[in-house]
Amino acid sequence: MNTRSTTSPQVGPSSDNAHVDDPVRLARQIPAVLRKLRIRDLETLRWLGRTRSFARTAEAAAITQPALSKWLREIEQALGVSLFERTTRRVSPTPYGDALLERAERMLTDLAGVAPAVQALRDGLGLPVNVGILPGMASVLMPQALARIEQTGPALRINLFEETLDRLLPRAHWHEIDLLVCRLDAAAMNAGFGVVPLYDDDVRVFGAHNHPLTRHAAPTWADAARYPWIVPPPGTPMRRAIDTEFAHQGLPAPRVIMESTTLMTNASTAQAMPCLFLASTLGVARSPLGGSLHDFGLRFAHVAPTVGVLHGQAPNAAALALIDVLRDVARTLTPPSYGRSER
Repeated sequence: MNTRSTTSPQVGPSSDNAHVDDPVRLARQIPAVLRKLRIRDLETLRWLGRTRSFARTAEAAAITQPALSKWLREIEQALGVSLFERTTRRVSPTPYGDALLERAERMLTDLAGVAPAVQALRDGLGLPVNVGILPGMASVLMPQALARIEQTGPALRINLFEETLDRLLPRAHWHEIDLLVCRLDAAAMNAGFGVVPLYDDDVRVFGAHNHPLTRHAAPTWADAARYPWIVPPPGTPMRRAIDTEFAHQGLPAPRVIMESTTLMTNASTAQAMPCLFLASTLGVARSPLGGSLHDFGLRFAHVAPTVGVLHGQAPNAAALALIDVLRDVARTLTPPSYGRSER
């Protein structure tokens, strides 16, 4: 199920003059105030959009606050719109400001990628692709993806950023990452990106094989609530999944002994003490410590089951090539069989 659509590029007039005149005509459509913007100006706009503070932006740009206000006011007057709403405590972008900030972010990100792309090509590597990915998913997809790229191409260099969705989504909006591999929950689906579903994967309760709960033939959520848990940080989708599941079961949240999203750390801790944590079934199956873990058959019903890729509206050729590789790898994935019923 690939929701990404492709269209053939529009072919313009065949005369040589058309190819020469088009860039000139497009340049003339750019307001004069925008044509005068320097890279430093774009960085200042980005900083103001992120910090929502004149004081912090002025400090970062090494100018005074009055000078910053005058500079912004001149841009707004030239464009004829208000870019930021000011209050006594902070500023916030208007819809016009959001539109300008989105394009400033894109231009700065593109410029920042020029040197790495040139260096990668100079070193005989492919174009770099920045990929944000949720904890546990990299071990499921990336080993096979890299092996396929090495064997058959295309020539790519992948820069991987493994983080939680609440941290990766802003980076995707800021164009700091090209692709975002995550669960296709409401936050991901409504973020304004193109979506390519990859595979389905349950999230369940895991612990060590020597955990006391393994003696229960059919442990319940009430049984799991009696033991300490390792949980993701507050504000992350998976932390909300834990809170939602226990609330849905009519149970208080379990006692937390550590906040962590690292499967290796969680699995190692579970060997040392009788604690529980949530993990994806495919992530555990492909972990070096997966054989030491026990699936208790307790499935988180409020977690989106499908993992997919989010991409911008105009992904480059390298990003599109990697999406195709990830789809090929996803077709080979089969859910592990633990021989336990879901509850």
